[in-house]
Amino acid sequence: MSRYLPIGFLLLQVLVLTLFGPAVTGPASYILTVSAPLLAAVAALWRGRLHETSVRSGWYALSLSLTIWAVGAFGNLWQEMVLHRQYEMYRSSMLAFNLAVVPTTFLLASDWRLHDRQLLRVVDALVALALGCTYFEYTWSMINDHSAPGEAGVAYLVWLLDFQNLYLAAGALVRWHVAADRDERDLFRALAVYLSVYFVIVFINDHCFAGNPAFGPEYGSVVTLAFAVLCSFALREPSTAPVRAVNPTLLRIVRSGSPVLLAVALLAASLFLIRVEYSLGCAGILIAVLGIGVRTTLIQVHQIEHREALSRKASALQAIAWTDALTGVSNRHFFTEALTRAWRDERRTGPQAILMIDIDHFKLLNDRYGHPVGDGCLREVARALQRALGRPDDVLARYGGEEFIVLLRDSPPAVAQVVAERLRATVQSLRIENAGSPERVVTITIGVASAALTDGAAAARMVEDADRALYEAKCAGRNQVRLTTDRPIEDVEAAASISARHRRLSA
Repeated sequence: MSRYLPIGFLLLQVLVLTLFGPAVTGPASYILTVSAPLLAAVAALWRGRLHETSVRSGWYALSLSLTIWAVGAFGNLWQEMVLHRQYEMYRSSMLAFNLAVVPTTFLLASDWRLHDRQLLRVVDALVALALGCTYFEYTWSMINDHSAPGEAGVAYLVWLLDFQNLYLAAGALVRWHVAADRDERDLFRALAVYLSVYFVIVFINDHCFAGNPAFGPEYGSVVTLAFAVLCSFALREPSTAPVRAVNPTLLRIVRSGSPVLLAVALLAASLFLIRVEYSLGCAGILIAVLGIGVRTTLIQVHQIEHREALSRKASALQAIAWTDALTGVSNRHFFTEALTRAWRDERRTGPQAILMIDIDHFKLLNDRYGHPVGDGCLREVARALQRALGRPDDVLARYGGEEFIVLLRDSPPAVAQVVAERLRATVQSLRIENAGSPERVVTITIGVASAALTDGAAAARMVEDADRALYEAKCAGRNQVRLTTDRPIEDVEAAASISARHRRLSA
């Protein structure tokens, strides 16, 4: 398809209307008026196939609107050229022209890009359809039963049509202004220019030429210019120019407010209609109210689902952030948070216990068997420790390297020492080979500290006490449990010195 096709169409129209007499130009004008929107509809359909689903549906809606308009124009052709009923208004044609506005109204009002909310789009489409039918019934009521227009009614009808066309053109200009990407901007630019040209041409025709026997149908056929302009835009290649930034607040207002304005327009049209067609007016009001209510409910449901999905994602990310990637148990950051919660929990007044665990001769295992075997050893030990703990409130975490740490809730020293001994025996029973160890299998050494957690300082001291007990157990020969002594660590430097010595011993 060539972008020069609409120009050729307009040149053909000019030639026909200037070279032939009234006997030819009359029927030709009607044929051209039917052909022009069909040509633009085909162009919009072709353009839609070039895009992804979101923008494609917009071009398809525009193509449907043009096709319905062509049906209305064909109705005029049939009435005047075949049935010879000239200078009358035809209900079927007027209905088609009003229904042609429905896809365009839906395109302007609904957030048609959201394919995950089809039901919401169906509600918007039904409200747009109800608006088109209500508007038609009200405008048709301006004409008497015999389709012979009264002068005052026709004048009122013309101004209603002008308002409709101006409303659509303004809506398209707003959507063009807030278009967020190139494809959307191309679509609404084409629609805005087309509707603006259409408004001007129809305004001039309705107020100057229509209904006047002195002017033939060739004057009304000038409307083909609007369809040619739209066809020209549709046949262009998609734009590659950068899109200017759009105020996000304005964008949200337009996208969320447009469907509401659609329902408000239906409500207003129904209130006018209720004075002449009570039942139809009531039906329109009911559809408008239900449309707003159902739409609001669907949006709330979507927002709830969205918040729940975000919460699940946040929980999953938090679990990843608090989990040691190698062993699958909690990491040191999680343990710190758990320890903070433990001393802040006023309900727990009993002693808490901390177990500092170190895998004996782990460096020798890594050097002898390789890091993959060492990683496997860490995973097996972590799983064994987790199973042996048993209570859901107890926290096991990888503290660093081959070290693990355990927080036991409500555990006095004797209980903590029993649990620690169970953990030590569980790991030894795994019988993981370690030729560098005196026992020839992987073993662990555990330092135990137990005290009441009154504040953060007490929690930090208990970690230091467990670390000191672990150091003493390693000095005493490893593969054992040692409860912390009452000897205080004098200061932070002494604690750091003990910790450093125990790290060197681990190596």
